[in-house]
Amino acid sequence: MLLIACVAIAAGVFAGSLRIGDKSNNASSDQPTEQHAQLSKIESQLENSTLFPDDFKSVPPFSLLQAGNKPLTEADLKGKWTVLFFGFTNCPDICPITLAEMNGVVTQFANETLPMPQVWFITVDPARDTVEKMTEYVAYFNEEFIGGSGDLTDITELTRSLGIVASYTASSSGDNTYSVDHTASMLVIDPELRVRAKLNAPHKADTIAADLKTLLTNFN
Repeated sequence: MLLIACVAIAAGVFAGSLRIGDKSNNASSDQPTEQHAQLSKIESQLENSTLFPDDFKSVPPFSLLQAGNKPLTEADLKGKWTVLFFGFTNCPDICPITLAEMNGVVTQFANETLPMPQVWFITVDPARDTVEKMTEYVAYFNEEFIGGSGDLTDITELTRSLGIVASYTASSSGDNTYSVDHTASMLVIDPELRVRAKLNAPHKADTIAADLKTLLTNFN
């Protein structure tokens, strides 16, 4: 239900943003209409993704850590396309399956002239997912993937700003085996830190690769 609500909210914001300018004069309304038509045309080519206008959301400043306890900030997104995924290493299905599929996407980009976006996996469970654990976890799928961890407050601020949901359910035994429900979709971030699209679940390498190529071809 949380995922459905997130999709509905995103869709509402998307639709609302496309209506900006409807009440302006005829001269100023031409551009939004053209942008709407262009976005609609591109989205019709996507197989399992939601396209957002360029002013939908931008990644705010943040401060996390990556391999070797090196800083991981919004500066590491600049100038590159990025697929951003939030999850946790104790995830029983969605996270490992998604990362495995993303490794398949890398393979499909091997002979492409289009650049393969960098892949980030940021934990929503930093109490258990240390930087070292995240680094080891993502390397199992692909050594080029970037794993991020940090303070829970900082991660929560970032997820909220991007419309990512994470909820925690305590274990009945009272131990450290609590579960985490989180948004399964991935975000596509452009080189100017704008959220350009959402890759919807279920994730399949062929579909992701096709949609990424469509986005890169149109916006790169």
